[in-house]
Amino acid sequence: MLVYHPAFDIYNCVFRILQLLTHMKQEEVELDRLRIWDFYLTFPNEARNISYPSTLSELKGIFKKQTPNPYEDLIDPKRIIERMKSFQISALKCIASYGLIDSKLLAKNIIKRTQKEIPKELSDKFTELTIEKANIIKLIVGFWELPLYGRSGLKDRTGLIEFKYDQR
Repeated sequence: MLVYHPAFDIYNCVFRILQLLTHMKQEEVELDRLRIWDFYLTFPNEARNISYPSTLSELKGIFKKQTPNPYEDLIDPKRIIERMKSFQISALKCIASYGLIDSKLLAKNIIKRTQKEIPKELSDKFTELTIEKANIIKLIVGFWELPLYGRSGLKDRTGLIEFKYDQR
């Protein structure tokens, strides 16, 4: 049986990543941070499982209030984000081939937008956000100050990507 899901669609991933980069206020972002953000943009229901710092309790309240949908619950989020990795990497390479992100920095696991304009037809669609996706964008902005590595870092708080062996 074939089942479609946007998490495993390279073109949908290109769109999501460009959407994230458009809403991002910083110039550069680490690959793993962007992958985690993409996961939550794809599965906004999973944001209620994050361990929020006390400074972001407002965001925690937004996601805890949402009515859980048993059909959207993931049994193993770590496995899903790992399956998404090849699609995310391919999408980033595709975006780099169009010159929208710096390919040299991508090789160093850093994502940085270039000066090249995103086509207007596409960039107009980035502003069309559902309430869930708008909340995820708020979450991303709120979590920017959080370190990616170490105890109480983004990897630890989400539990999606292993952090114990990071070299930082």
